[in-house]
Amino acid sequence: MFRRLSALAPLVAAPALLMAMPALAASDPGAVSASAPVAAPAQEALVGLTPAEVRAWLIEKGATVEEPRTIEGQTLLRVNDGSTNWLIFFYGCDATGRCQDIQFAANIVAGGLSLDRINAWNREQRFVKAYLQTNPDGSSAAVLQFDVLLQPGLDVEQMNDPTVVWLELLARFIEGLIAPTTETTAPAPVTLPTTGS
Repeated sequence: MFRRLSALAPLVAAPALLMAMPALAASDPGAVSASAPVAAPAQEALVGLTPAEVRAWLIEKGATVEEPRTIEGQTLLRVNDGSTNWLIFFYGCDATGRCQDIQFAANIVAGGLSLDRINAWNREQRFVKAYLQTNPDGSSAAVLQFDVLLQPGLDVEQMNDPTVVWLELLARFIEGLIAPTTETTAPAPVTLPTTGS
């Protein structure tokens, strides 16, 4: 559904542009053309994305996405990617509805959840973090979260790479719950050396 796009492509072109600038300036440093057009003021870059833009993008990629909701002041989207339900929360939103960052989140209810398994996940995974919560009915649930800072001036396609990371790690977490575990006890605590006084 989602394909990886390299966010590094602009970085590859930047050194070539920087190396060409001295040559351009040296060609005729004092010449100013009277007929040269005056550059228009740069248009201010948009900051962030709207929930509607993110929703339309996810639908285009094949997800089922409910209309944006605001619950207790928090705007969110409910998403189904074909196999799993999850949410996107919007933060740092301005008066026009553009939000500067988002958080992917999922609530996984399954047998075999334990603090040891959650801690092992957090030790081994860099991006998607989990915590254990107790539901009102007494069952345990894992809450997974992945925060993404949106880049100014980029359109909704900037969602591609973070969404791929989210989907891959969400699937890995769920598969890890299904796979047998060899956990018997928590690892021994790490003791840091202390300096003598």
